[in-house]
Parts: sequence; C-alpha cells; structure tokens
Amino acid sequence: MEPGPWLTSLLAAVALIGGCSHPPVISKAVLPSPFQAAIRYQAEPAQHEGGSLVVGDWESPTNFAPYFNAEQPAAQVDSLLFAGLVRQTADLQFLPDLAARVPTPDNGDVRWDRKSGSMTVTYRLRPGLLWSDGTPLTASDVAFTWRTIVDPKVQGVVSLEGYQDISRVDVVDDRTVVLRFDRLYPQYLQLFPAVLPEHRLRDVAVDRMADDGFWSRPDVVSGPYQVSDLVPDEHITLIRNERWSAGRGGLRPHLDRVTLKIYPELGQLLEAAQAGKVDLAVEIPDGALAGLKSTGKLELRSRASLAYEQVTFNQADPDPLTGQAPLWKGDPALLQALRLAVDRQALVQNLLGGKAAVADSPIPSALTGYHQAVAPSVYDPARAAALLEQDGWRAGADGVRAKGGRRLSFSLSTAVGDPLRLSLQDSLVGAWKKVGADVTVRDGHSSELFSGFDQGGWLERGDFEAGLWTWSIGPDPDGVYPIDHSSQIPSAGNQGRGANFGRFQSAAIDRSLDQGRATLKDGDRVRAYQAFEQAYAELGAELPLYERMLTALASPRLHNLQLNPAPDSSFWNAADWWLD
Repeated sequence: MEPGPWLTSLLAAVALIGGCSHPPVISKAVLPSPFQAAIRYQAEPAQHEGGSLVVGDWESPTNFAPYFNAEQPAAQVDSLLFAGLVRQTADLQFLPDLAARVPTPDNGDVRWDRKSGSMTVTYRLRPGLLWSDGTPLTASDVAFTWRTIVDPKVQGVVSLEGYQDISRVDVVDDRTVVLRFDRLYPQYLQLFPAVLPEHRLRDVAVDRMADDGFWSRPDVVSGPYQVSDLVPDEHITLIRNERWSAGRGGLRPHLDRVTLKIYPELGQLLEAAQAGKVDLAVEIPDGALAGLKSTGKLELRSRASLAYEQVTFNQADPDPLTGQAPLWKGDPALLQALRLAVDRQALVQNLLGGKAAVADSPIPSALTGYHQAVAPSVYDPARAAALLEQDGWRAGADGVRAKGGRRLSFSLSTAVGDPLRLSLQDSLVGAWKKVGADVTVRDGHSSELFSGFDQGGWLERGDFEAGLWTWSIGPDPDGVYPIDHSSQIPSAGNQGRGANFGRFQSAAIDRSLDQGRATLKDGDRVRAYQAFEQAYAELGAELPLYERMLTALASPRLHNLQLNPAPDSSFWNAADWWLD
C-alpha cells in the first residue's frame, strides 16, 4: 500500500498556483450539507426481477477484509458483502444503511461540547436486522467492530483515522450504540462502512485477525449478496442474500446473481467488453481514456474521481537531494512562470482524449459545496518568459536561464512503469525547456518513492526536487489536512507520520485547515476551506494538472448504475440494479 491518507497512483514533478482574488462569499441559503440529501436519491423502479450480471475487472482481489485490505477490486466486492451504518451516494450525500436514520446535530443524534471539542454520536439501528446465517445483527456488532480496529494486537488495519479518536463505545440496547469521541471529528459519518459479525469472529485470536481464513470467503455477511462460488484470479459468483431484506421493509436485491470475471490484462477486459461478454467493465485507468469510446454493446460512463494528478515543488531547505535551498525558495515569480508554461488543457486533450477536467484545487470538484477555485488554468509561455526575465533569470548561451550564479536546473521524479505518467513527464520537461529551464528525469521504482521514512522513501524523506504523483483526497475536504498542514511533514521526530511530502509551511494554510476540523457547522467549514484554497494558491508550491477519472463501460440493459467516487465504490447501490 502506498503512503499517505488516501494516496493512490503516485509519481514525480513541479508546481505553483497563482491567484490573489478574495474567496467569494457564499450565503447560508446555498451552503452545502452532507446531511441534506437523504431524500435525493431515488432508484428507478425495477421493471424486471431476477437475472445475472457479469462484471469484468482486470485486477483480482486477494481477500475481502474491509479494514485490512485497501485494494479497489476488494472494496467493490466488500460493498456487496458487508453493510455499514450509513452509505454514501454517488453525489456524496449520506443515506441510512444499517442505521434507521443518519445521525446529525439537527436531529439530536450528534452532540458536541465546543469547549472541550468532544462529541457523541448516537446510532439507532433498524429493527429486525439479520446476518446471512439468521443471527440478529445488533449494536454489539458495532462495538465489536470498533474494538477490533483499535486493538493494538490486531495488525494490518489500513487506517485508524477517526477510530482512535473514539474513547468509548456504549451499547445502550440491541438497537442503540453511542460513539464517544475525544475530539471534534466532522468526518464521523465515514466511519464504520462495514460492521463485522461478532458471533463469527469473536473467537479468532486478535493477533491473527487480519490473516484469518474468514476473509478469503466470508460465510457470514450483511450485504445484499453473498459468496456462492470463488476461483481465485478467475471469477467470484455472488447470489442474493435473502436475509438482507430483514429490517428493510421487504426490499430485496433485484438481481439473482452477480459474477465478477477476472481478466489477466486490461486489453483482454476491453476486448471482452467490446464483444459483449460482460455487462459491466470496471477499473478502467486514465491511460486508456484516449482510445476509449462507447461500442454497440456497452456505453462509456465516466466522471471525475476524488483524486488529482499533480506536481509538487519540494520546499525543504536544504533539499536533502541537493544540499541546497530549492531554486523556488522565496521566489514566487519562478513558481508562477513554471505554472504558466504548462498547457494543462492540451495535456488532457492529447493524453486523455479530452475526457478529464483540468484540476484547479486539491479539493475535488465533486465536493461542490467546498470547491471554490481561485486560480484558473492559464497557459501563457510568453508571460512566463517575461516573468522570469523580470525576476532576474537570464538566458545563457545554451538557452538555460540562471540567477545569482544558479542555473534554472532541477530534477523531476516519478515512478517508472506507467506509460501515461511517463508521457506526462516528457510533456512537462518539454514545456519548461521552452521557457529556459533545464529539467532532468530522476525516476525510481514505486518502492523507492513510496517506502516509509525508516526505509528511505524518497517522498517521506523529502529526497526529491519536484515530483509527479496522484493525491486521492477522499469524500471530505479534511482529506487535504494530512498532505498540506505543516504538522504533517514526515520526520524522524514524528516517526515519519504525515504525508506533507512537499514540506509546505504556511501559517494561513495551517489556520484554515485547523478551522475546518474544529466545527460541525457547514457554513463555517465552507469558509475555512475557501480560505485554504486561497492560501494554497498563494503558496504556489503544487501544480494540479487534471482530475483523475472514474470510468466504466456498461450495458444499456443495466439500470441504476451510478458511478460513485466515494469509498463505498460504484457498487454502493447494487441492490437497486436490474436488467432489461
């Protein structure tokens, strides 16, 4: 697993964001709320019951352990097998799942003490919930799930974020559980995406929990489907879990069966999709977008994800790689010029077939209420050259600029093995060369870039000048805290914690991010993240390139598919899927 809170595909690079306009004022009437849309999702009523759906993927899950496995194909199957307290819709709003309602401050289920910052969240479960073996699903299962996650003897938990901030979980009765947080935690609804069966797992030794055979083929589940047949690296067949309907007013999954078919390579999956051998092809990477289109059999579905490709200009002084202060230290004009020299729209058009949006902020555009771009995408190489000239960067006989005895020369690092990123890297090097920068390539294997601090990982150690990789933020703007707050700079002193690999240090960024996680009020959070985006733009130490995409090919016969960038995955509403 790669480092960082929601860190996914990674590589090396360069950055800046300009802009100095004040954040727009948003009236309370249009402030977004993660709670307001509990009634917005309406599934299309099924016109046909039963049938089998074939889903194609080119990556095979190794197991189905929601809290111990971060693989995307595993997460998709997990969402079919395990229900959570709430679920997140494709428009990133929350609906009750095992819970009878979404807890909010307005309905009294969330209470917080402004002085101490502590909070309590009360979940009331649906009456009559059952596990697939007929055992009642109760509040004790929620408490067991939390104890499992935070037990120090349990190894391999993907993330303790949020769970370790809970001091106690009180089981009031079979249907009521109260989470007591030591601090204010605005992302509380993202916790417990899966509840684990206490009666099935309580006898498993805690130090062996992550490796228990249960996760290879879970035999007690709470989701709409359960495993019927499984051949590793070949296929997984899931059949309707009839017990899922308990407590849900008679609702039941429409499809009889969902089969996940594994193809060894992406090319084979795309061929199968074009031939109509699968009804849904998932996990199509951005590198395939340029040549991808709808076929007679399947339709292209695509939307922006919660991740963005970017270049980070390392601010460490001295830079561990060179032993010198970065060229851009105290030189915002240089960063602005490097930004102006890159035609991001052309990169998207040439490398991704125009099927992605240029990124203008670390907060994804999908988080519509929090995303307020302050630095529009501008390509102006003539202005870039003029800025450099005015800033004292003079071109030498070889065309490379220099200032104060230092050449405008730096390295750009990324991970080898991704053709799209390598093409992107080549484009960036070429663009900067045109304005007088000599940029060399210093690439490494993923293990070199993304290993931990103690293992000498380039990013955690700050051992790079400019780097190109993807940040995945997650469905809450607080996802930028671990990558931009100065307290999150990995060091020997903090045991390498944090993912601020660019070593950003900005009092304005820190202040706004602290404010964003210090309140549950939507309006206050919106204003805090607007201030963050302004401070981020003024720092200019990162260059967002484009928003990563979530792409699938789907049969027009499949109804209610809604691509979902949240951790719930696009299988979040599979119980509502039906086929003509």
